[in-house]
Amino acid sequence: MADVYQNKSAFHATLNGSSKDAEDDSLSLEMDCDIDSPPTLGANSAFGALRKMAQVRSLATKWKKRAIKKNDLNMAFSDSPNIPRLEHCHSMNWTKRKAVPLKDYHDEARATKDIEKFLENPCVLMKSKHTLLPDIINEMIEHIKTVKKINLNVEKAAKSVLADDGGLMECVQGLVYSRGSDVIPEKSFVVALGTTPTVLETQTCFSVTHRPFNLGDGLSEVKLICLILSPMKSKQTKSGIEVGRTYTTLLSANSLRRQLYDAKTVEEFVEIVKDGCKLVQERQTEEKEKERLEQMVGTDTPEEEERPVKKFIKSIWPPGRLLYNDIKRRKKVYLSDFSDGFNDLTSVKKYLNAMMFLYFTLLLPVMAFGVINSYNTHKAIETRKGILAQAVGGIIYALFAGQPLSVVQCTIPIVLFIKLVYTFSVSLFNVDFLTFYTLVGLWNGIFLVVYAVTGVSKIMAYCSRSTEEIVGIFTSIAFIVDSLKYVSKQFGSYWCDESGCDKAIPLAVFLTTFGVLLVSLAINNFKYSPYLSSTKRKLVAEYGLPFSVLILSLVTGILFDGLGLEHFTDEQFEQDPPYSLFSFPDFKWNGCGGDSDISKRAAAADDSSGPCVAISAGSFITSIALGFITSMLFFVEANVAASMVNNPHNKLQKGSAYHLDLLVTALINILLSVFGLPWMHACLPHSPMHVRALADIEERVEHGYASGVVVKVRETRTTTLAANVLVLISMLLIPDPLHYISVPALYGVLLFIAISSLGDFQFWGRVLLLFTEQSLYPAVHYVRKVPQKVIHTFTMLQLFQLLVLCGLSFSGVAYLKMLFPFIIISLMPIRNLLIPKIIKETHLNALDGSH
Repeated sequence: MADVYQNKSAFHATLNGSSKDAEDDSLSLEMDCDIDSPPTLGANSAFGALRKMAQVRSLATKWKKRAIKKNDLNMAFSDSPNIPRLEHCHSMNWTKRKAVPLKDYHDEARATKDIEKFLENPCVLMKSKHTLLPDIINEMIEHIKTVKKINLNVEKAAKSVLADDGGLMECVQGLVYSRGSDVIPEKSFVVALGTTPTVLETQTCFSVTHRPFNLGDGLSEVKLICLILSPMKSKQTKSGIEVGRTYTTLLSANSLRRQLYDAKTVEEFVEIVKDGCKLVQERQTEEKEKERLEQMVGTDTPEEEERPVKKFIKSIWPPGRLLYNDIKRRKKVYLSDFSDGFNDLTSVKKYLNAMMFLYFTLLLPVMAFGVINSYNTHKAIETRKGILAQAVGGIIYALFAGQPLSVVQCTIPIVLFIKLVYTFSVSLFNVDFLTFYTLVGLWNGIFLVVYAVTGVSKIMAYCSRSTEEIVGIFTSIAFIVDSLKYVSKQFGSYWCDESGCDKAIPLAVFLTTFGVLLVSLAINNFKYSPYLSSTKRKLVAEYGLPFSVLILSLVTGILFDGLGLEHFTDEQFEQDPPYSLFSFPDFKWNGCGGDSDISKRAAAADDSSGPCVAISAGSFITSIALGFITSMLFFVEANVAASMVNNPHNKLQKGSAYHLDLLVTALINILLSVFGLPWMHACLPHSPMHVRALADIEERVEHGYASGVVVKVRETRTTTLAANVLVLISMLLIPDPLHYISVPALYGVLLFIAISSLGDFQFWGRVLLLFTEQSLYPAVHYVRKVPQKVIHTFTMLQLFQLLVLCGLSFSGVAYLKMLFPFIIISLMPIRNLLIPKIIKETHLNALDGSH
């Protein structure tokens, strides 16, 4: 008989056999290996047995990393038919491994808060004598129950931590790089996770074993166990995995772990954890500062940064330099703005969809603004003028602007200022409105040219995301307010008056307005449904707005026929005779005399002052002041829209051109003023929506939160050019078939544009957090990096600024509206000078640092 023994990597084998007794020859192997279906081995000779022995040794070498405790499994391999076979599988284990980043103690506020929570009432077991993982976990849960004095079901809590095979259900381990760049788990510590409904907040407990233990796969040298029990429902940043990241990052330092192993008392252990937290935070802060200094290489010195005014003047001097740089930069890519993408079928489809999207989102709001302007100016500026202005201004901007992805349009603030100019001309000076309007428009254009040449758009470097979003949400609120005003006016006029009650018209207006809104939202949300393919769902969603207007126009035309719903071609909204493309305003610089049209205007305005008078020195100076205020409005709103288009998130390659954009806007508005057409500038929310329509967007999931990431944006002039050409052609569709689109349907369009754009603003998302259950907070970066109280404080500060802006704009006092541009400009110094004194800069960087 020959005996062979080898003990290597927990492998033990014994060979029993004899060449003299070949008939009773057998091979018996005892192995400390974790196998599910071992092969049956047999041999007729000692030589055959040795050969089989070599094969098994080779197999065991592959299994050596499994490192299961010796004698846990003792199996005999034999040819004997008396040895029973293993049973079939009765269940399965699902194992999922995922790499997660280390916790950032510098940026993520919850990291230090988790440690501070543990230090308030530490739960630590020193030199545990147990050798089996279930016993250790049960002891830790019992200790949590005792130390924390909570009602905890130990058995249920243990089941949430331990799997059926005695291993850990869910855990976090550190990963280290071995030689050859192989990634292997750190085996000396583990963070075990569990959930139980009997705890109201996350509980943490440490256990230091009296010697290293082999606790299973990947846990062959465990000396330190951290147990985290979290509630079934908790805020994402307070979940078990997030707290596990906190402690895994803390224990990732070898020196800290050695100190914890050597600790003699709980107090010493707690002090080491406290000091270790500070060291990790300091180390990560130093790394962040080092990265920041590396990025500042070649930039201005700190002394220069301390003089921002001097630095700003130096950056824009000499006048015209920045405008020249814009023209030079965009000249290189001008031809490619027309040709890019036409050799790619996907890009062509994107262009067509974006063009049609722009056409409808330009035409329908312009018609709605035309109705409002017609009412405010007593038909001096009406819908036909609005459509013509949109087409001419849009085509010029698409051809010559520096950033063709921006979309120009008349906006609600412009509508408010046109009404303000009308009030000044009629009520204050009694001069001809179009003449006074042209004067204000010319001064506005002159000031914009000065801004473009001097390069003051450089000040937009101080315009942060929060300022942009306040302006953007204000625009959406303005759309909503105007729409609701129109609906409420119909109820006030027709519901009940001196002649009786007529409830049919206000109800029809209500159903049409909100019907367009609801149908548009339903079609727009179709892209999230499971029906059709992804491409077809997106195609249907992109045309939700025109579909809804078409559907509601047909339905209301049938159901409410004869009620007399208003249309933009009605007598109360159109000039008589209707405005034509070749009309030129008859300026009344020297007064109106006996002009019958002006007399009708005065009577319509209920103005007893009679025909208008000549432009006086006072009215001329006022036109300069109004032109300056209007130019400030254009400067801020156009640059905010351009800033949202050019933000780094969109990954644009051809560069920005703020100064050239402003110059083209100035020239367009000078032309529109001369012809008595409504003004325009780059607008929200159309500009960022246009960028999204031309972008390739990937859905990415981070910390369980799905977000769209822009991969590429097609930078082209063809979509805005073609869309505005279609708007010009639409002049031929007046009165038929555009006449069939009712005014309530147009206000429904404004409601849809306003509400559908709110989801793009982080500010709006944080407003919703004020009313959201904490366990349902999304794991976005600012939720992980900023304390909840600070998030809500910043949101309330933004809300206050927004309310002030809305209060001035929607007040009945016309003169207060003149302050609107200055309030917008004041948002920048408030953000850069005042708010940093209330909220830490690191928190502001997370909340307001990037798009």
